[in-house]
Order: sequence, then structure tokens, then C-alpha cells
Amino acid sequence: MGWQIYRGKKIDYLTIPEWLDLGVKVAFSTRSGGVSKSPYSSLNLALHVADNPEDVLQNRKIFLEELGCLLSDCIAVSQVHGNKVIEVDERKKGIGMTEVGPDLPQCDGMVTGLNIGLLGFYADCVPLYFCDPQAGIVGLAHAGWKGTAHNIVREILHKIQSLGGSIQNCLVAIGPCIGPCCYEVGEEVATLFADDAAGTSLMAETGFERYSLDLAGINILRLIREGIRPENIETAPFCTACRKDLFFSYRREGLTGRTGAFIQKK
Repeated sequence: MGWQIYRGKKIDYLTIPEWLDLGVKVAFSTRSGGVSKSPYSSLNLALHVADNPEDVLQNRKIFLEELGCLLSDCIAVSQVHGNKVIEVDERKKGIGMTEVGPDLPQCDGMVTGLNIGLLGFYADCVPLYFCDPQAGIVGLAHAGWKGTAHNIVREILHKIQSLGGSIQNCLVAIGPCIGPCCYEVGEEVATLFADDAAGTSLMAETGFERYSLDLAGINILRLIREGIRPENIETAPFCTACRKDLFFSYRREGLTGRTGAFIQKK
């Protein structure tokens, strides 16, 4: 079945019903149903984009209420386009949910064995969800081109293993992100992925020193190289830059909001 759009009481969001059956809530928000004003209209979930903080907090409450979760039950970090991954424990619960304070961890991946909601923010970058249902471990990663180049996939899988998880048992979901139809990069970025893309359709020349890049595909390739079974990977069939009706896109709009990726053990 894979990713499905769920019609909630107030908003629509994407989820994977099979993961819920395994004891894991997973969701990816759409841009509609919130209170933020243009250019962040309307369900912007990020505090770092100069939106009205009160509107953002209301949007977060709207989104989390649909998932049966409170702000105080979650964590949000400062995403810095790197490959650092942290373990989330009870002491980190509630961090980053009501303000961007000095205690906010700077990282792009989170892993936990507790029922703490992990919340990340996206506007084209690749959302990576991880779940080892047997070990009771979940994870979330933010993979832009920099994080992908520094192999955040490997880092988060190593962290899952360090907590007792198994790569063989791990399920991975890739949420909505920019597709190769809309993601064009220059020679400097393309060079970083030349080895991965060699002999594949993951990168194609579009003009002089310009290339289309399948960033989700690069991450899938690396997941498989790390030992994730292909049948354990679910990919959302959406390009965030194409679907202005559903998602924010930094590449398309520049100044814009952020959708939210959420995962939590039940």
C-alpha cells in the first residue's frame, strides 16, 4: 500500500498505514489547513523562517493534534545540512517545540527507542524515516545534497545499530521531496555524486555544466549499499517543486514555509 493521503479532522497529511500496524506513527504534512499568512501560507511548521511564531505554534498544535500528540511529547532540532545524528532520550523531550533556544541540538538526524515524537522540517530536501519494529527503534533524517554527500544514511543506520537495531530488520520510508524533474545542480555538486550515478539514470546533463539530480534515488542507492533490503523501502510518489498545491518548495518559491515529517513509537 505504501504512502497514502489521510483525510484528518482539520488537515490532510501523508502516512503509511502498514507502519501504524507495526506500532509506529508516521506522517508528512501538506501546506494547507494552517493559520500562517503569505508567503508562509498556511500550515508552515518551522520557526526558523521568519514566520509569526504564534502562528507557527498554532500550526504545530493543529498538526500534532491530528496525530494524538502534544508539543511537550516531541523534539525538533536545528537542521544544519550535515550528517550528525543524535540519540533522543527523556532529557531532550520538548526541546525546540515552542522556541528556537540555545539548547537546540544542531544535527540532521535523530534516533530513539522511546515514545518521543521526532519532528523535522522540509521544503525540497529528502525526508528519511527509519523503523526497526523488532527492536522498537525509530529515526528521522533530513537529507539535502550536503547531508547526502556526507552519507547521513550511513550515520543514522550506525546509530540504530548502536542502540540494538538491525539493518536487516529496518524499514525505510522516503517522504515527498524535490524530484529530478525539477532539481538541477551545477558541476560542483554533480561531481560529488558522479560515482553513485555512474551507469544509472540518477543524473543527466541538461546543459553546459548543468545536471538533473535524483537526490532521493541517490539515498536509496546508499541505503541498499548499507544493507537495507529494497523491498523494505517505501518512496512517496510526489515532487515537492511540482506540487505547489500540496507542498512548500524552496527551489520554486525561495521565501516559503516548511512541511513537517513526524515519526513516533506508539
